[in-house]
Amino acid sequence: MSEILVTGAGGFLGKHLIQRLSANDHDITALDIKPEPPAAFAGDDNVTYISGSILHEEFVDTMVFPSPNSYDRIYHLAAIVGVDRYADPEDLLYIVDVNINGTKKLLERVRGSNTRFVYTSTSEIFGKNQYLPWAEDDDRVLGPPSESRWSYSSTKAICEHMVSNIGQTDPGVSTTIVRPFNLYGPGQRPQFVIPKFLEQVSRGDVPTVYGNGTQKRCFTFIDDFVEGIVRASKRDHDGTETYNLGSTDETEIRELAELVLDVAGMEDREPAFVDPGDDHQEPDRRIPDVSRAKDRLDWEVSTQLREGLEQTLETKTPK
Repeated sequence: MSEILVTGAGGFLGKHLIQRLSANDHDITALDIKPEPPAAFAGDDNVTYISGSILHEEFVDTMVFPSPNSYDRIYHLAAIVGVDRYADPEDLLYIVDVNINGTKKLLERVRGSNTRFVYTSTSEIFGKNQYLPWAEDDDRVLGPPSESRWSYSSTKAICEHMVSNIGQTDPGVSTTIVRPFNLYGPGQRPQFVIPKFLEQVSRGDVPTVYGNGTQKRCFTFIDDFVEGIVRASKRDHDGTETYNLGSTDETEIRELAELVLDVAGMEDREPAFVDPGDDHQEPDRRIPDVSRAKDRLDWEVSTQLREGLEQTLETKTPK
């Protein structure tokens, strides 16, 4: 049995990852800022839940890291996610603080240990690079600094630099960076397109599509991503390894909306198209090159989009 820390344990990915790790009988410390553990693992004997902020140094030193070698593996998921949150100037400084300084504090605690540190980044790293598919070492292409929507990508990139530095300079610590591409699945909040569409149809409404819906995304079912991050975390290596983890099948957003209607038994209805406004900046396409994950981890997506939508819709109840 290995000692594992999962930060951001109460989030969408955290809950699914912990359920997978617990099923393999790992001893898990689950850290989240929420005061109570999620129902997904409340009462699980393999999980110890602690509530607090990774920004509070005394809490981190006493509760999270009671000793220098407290954990064999750390999955650092804690972050404020979603581009929309970064458009609010009232929240931006706090968000940057959580993402960057929270990661820095954890990395400072693992220096000199024998820990595998796994950092969850984002496909937003690549910004609007038009040369597709994106391999792990491809260039970042962002909009101007005056556009706050690009700050999410920037905070994640800075964290990637820090994680890579620790992996390259500390002989005892191996680090892994994983970049998810458009995750979806049961329990995801409706700020993202698939849970938003599914919530709309569960109420009997039609999906709302911004613009003409020709934007394309590669949607990745949560169980497939969890399998990828676990495999990446177990791979023996020195320094730092980075992996794109996502589906390579493109789907237009309007096609997604039509598929959601079909899965919900509402195939006679049509999506609603709305003007997103001039401030809505989104790359038209976002496709990962997952050759590295296939070669090194023997990993690729196994859940087709329709199957994943059906599984996710089963968990929805009309409100």
